[in-house]
Amino acid sequence: MSFFPSYIQHAVELGLLQETDGKITGVSEESCETILGISRVIEKIQPTTIVKNETTTDQESIILTRVLSSPSGVARELWSQLRISLGVAHDQSVPLSLWSTKTFRAIGNEIDFTFLGERNSELISRKSLLHEYQSLPNNSQGVSFDVFKEAVDRLSNPSSMDAYGDAASEWGVALDLLRQARVKSIYSETMHSVMQAHRADTKMEKTIEFQQSKLMECLGMLRGSIGQQGNAKTMGDMLFGNTGRPGLIDKVLKAEDVIKPVTTTIPAMDLDMEGGVYPPGTIFTGGRLFTLAARTGVGKTILGVNAAVGLVKGGLKVGFVSAELDEDEIWTRISACATKLCNTNFQGWSTVGDIKQPESGNRGKVAKNLEKAVIALKEGGGELLVEAPWGADVDTVITILRSMKAKMPDLRAAVLDHFHCLARHKGAPPNDSSMMEDRAYKLMTAAKELGIDLIVLAQMNRVGMDSSSSDNPPTLDQIRGTDALAHVSHAVWIVRKHKPKQQEGSPADTSNKKLEFWHAKIRGRQAYWNGSKIKGLKHSVEVSELEMDYPMSSVMEDKTRHQVN
Repeated sequence: MSFFPSYIQHAVELGLLQETDGKITGVSEESCETILGISRVIEKIQPTTIVKNETTTDQESIILTRVLSSPSGVARELWSQLRISLGVAHDQSVPLSLWSTKTFRAIGNEIDFTFLGERNSELISRKSLLHEYQSLPNNSQGVSFDVFKEAVDRLSNPSSMDAYGDAASEWGVALDLLRQARVKSIYSETMHSVMQAHRADTKMEKTIEFQQSKLMECLGMLRGSIGQQGNAKTMGDMLFGNTGRPGLIDKVLKAEDVIKPVTTTIPAMDLDMEGGVYPPGTIFTGGRLFTLAARTGVGKTILGVNAAVGLVKGGLKVGFVSAELDEDEIWTRISACATKLCNTNFQGWSTVGDIKQPESGNRGKVAKNLEKAVIALKEGGGELLVEAPWGADVDTVITILRSMKAKMPDLRAAVLDHFHCLARHKGAPPNDSSMMEDRAYKLMTAAKELGIDLIVLAQMNRVGMDSSSSDNPPTLDQIRGTDALAHVSHAVWIVRKHKPKQQEGSPADTSNKKLEFWHAKIRGRQAYWNGSKIKGLKHSVEVSELEMDYPMSSVMEDKTRHQVN
């Protein structure tokens, strides 16, 4: 007969420990292979105080009900707010730990996958969720379809909000309370598990690693920065995907035969971008940085606006961040450009001046032109997000870009106006040149992280400004402050006023609208699309000639096509 303490005897009876001839000879490895497993073993053989978690069911119900009972467009906007508040990266899912029950986890996960475009339907609605969930293999379903359907039916009913008050006002409160309560719950569970593991005298390294991962998750949830850690992927993840998400093999098998990039409508830019910006659905995910430098007043903002509107017209989601002009100034230029690009009829155009100060007899026409332009852009599936953070530093700009990407996972390009308007960022080197170098590398990293093509507008230095009237080609060292921006750029464009030939003694032409668009750096090749085929140039184009339409905030003529042909 064995004489074990009661808790040891209990462990033997549960099969957690093996006994032979009155001696402990083994342990159930399966039960003790994780920190949580060890914790559960100890709880079984020597019960301790159970952690009481703060319930978040009401907050979770409010959030899911508000999303599921709203029209699909509103539902997507609400879900993007949830992701942004948590800081979930564009290529990551909302953490399952946010939800306290299996049913809510299954529903939240399905909404998130739909939002990210990883289901056949992009509609966040009762019907689409049920259809997609029912088609999943049983081993991919968190709960049975019947349980899932019952919960979705209940949460999709607008009357479900009656118990919680006004839906709109309760949303923000519920979001904040849920985040705080779930952090407390995860933290308490973690501390409890770690203490139990410590009592079991397990290896401290694994205990600390477990604790660290959970605490980082808590911090990320509180700070809205969940997506800024834990992004590493294995080769298996990359090839085959994970957690129900497609891998590279899936993308290759589903790729279309030919997908042309979307043009900026400025051939000089497209030439160094291998045709433009690639749309969603392609294996190529962007991540390039382009620099466009010019002196003040030449038209770099107009070129940035024209490129952004052109990409939106082609059906892409695009961001525009201005640290120089306010939102009204930017939107005025965008609107003028849009009326031109979206309407071949001159009568449907409205200049920047028309929009800023419309004459009394012309206001109806201007309003109609603007409405038609916006409808035309929307019909193509494109969207433009604009933010004008006055006095922002590079870290603020990157946060804005991350928020744009979280709001629209299909964001493919962005324009920053401009590099030299940004404030000194926290922790920046004291030397201006080093600070700008740091800024350049931060922007390049952000472009790659977010998978977007980023067009950065920049200023020329004094030498560059003085040489604008020179016959010599501009050089990369004429970009103000640092050569790092040119170094990290896929292509660098230096733009200056065209120097017309004039007879001696004749007055200078102050109405000059022609620009020299210098292809100062190209990483790779210059190429253009001819039908469904891309063609690289045998002889590169060194400088393009543009003619600006300043009132319409656009390019009037670009002779690059003629040079290519």
